[in-house]
Amino acid sequence: MTLSSTETKTLYGGNGSTSAFAIPFMFMRDDDIEVVLSDSKGFESVQVLSTDYQLSGAGEQTGGICVMNVTPEVGKTLVIRRSPAIVQEVDYVENDAFPASTHEAALDNLTMICQALAERLDRTITFKVSSAVTGVELPEPDAGRILAWNEVGDNLSNRSLADVGMVLLPLAVSEGGTGADNAPDALFSLGFGEAGQALAMSEYASEALAAINAEPADVDILKADTPDILQTVFGDEAQTHTGTDLSGLAVNRNHIKWTLTEASSFSDVPLPDNWTGALVFHVYPATFPLVLATSYKTDGGLDDPDSAAGEIRIVVERYNGRKSIISLMNMEA
Repeated sequence: MTLSSTETKTLYGGNGSTSAFAIPFMFMRDDDIEVVLSDSKGFESVQVLSTDYQLSGAGEQTGGICVMNVTPEVGKTLVIRRSPAIVQEVDYVENDAFPASTHEAALDNLTMICQALAERLDRTITFKVSSAVTGVELPEPDAGRILAWNEVGDNLSNRSLADVGMVLLPLAVSEGGTGADNAPDALFSLGFGEAGQALAMSEYASEALAAINAEPADVDILKADTPDILQTVFGDEAQTHTGTDLSGLAVNRNHIKWTLTEASSFSDVPLPDNWTGALVFHVYPATFPLVLATSYKTDGGLDDPDSAAGEIRIVVERYNGRKSIISLMNMEA
């Protein structure tokens, strides 16, 4: 016989009802067939003859049939390919008969082996025909690193994302990112309260006004030439605080100035019920140490307060009843 077809693999999509699948190419033995079931996420499971499927048609030039014991579901892909063992089992004995069928079967098996190898090579990454690059080798896998060209550009190596000018998302707030992969979480990480998130997510002006329970601006006020006409909700001056902790603070501004006169504690700041938002503390340590209360939630990457700093700027947010320190900066004098 001859092998006029180069086909050595076929794929079928599962539909939940079909269990018998045609094998449109010749195979010598049942063991020459490999059956793989792949799910929608690309996970592949090699099937076992008799346990998972049955075969018929071995030795038939027109091919055979693969019957799955469990019908492949929708979203599954069935792969049937010919993958004969790379062996030569015909033993030629000197002066024995030389039957054409035996010799041709050996040539057919060799051709099937070559076709199986060609199918594998077709799925590999290769250089273009005109390339002069040789000797490229893959390094051993290294968790958390990527495969990239080395500095010379003549081989591959395992490198960190930072080495090649890349970052892994989501990027932490301490590294200049948002620490999130969606807008609501990003706004929360950046210190937006509930109202701030609703405002930032508003598509239209009417939605923004509703988010903060505001009314459209008075055009006459916006055009007024009086410097004290416009003030923020919390006032245009920072609130001043004294003491060695925050227990006696009654918040009425969103910026609070606090000059230390002795070692102090950044204790749990009392806030009005149902209040949501962010406060900025401008702490002037004057060489006195400041200790953060453990009741605050943090991302674990904040710097410690530096008593030698000119100012320690701390941003506190309360959202969903939880108080968090989302930023701490030691400013130069």
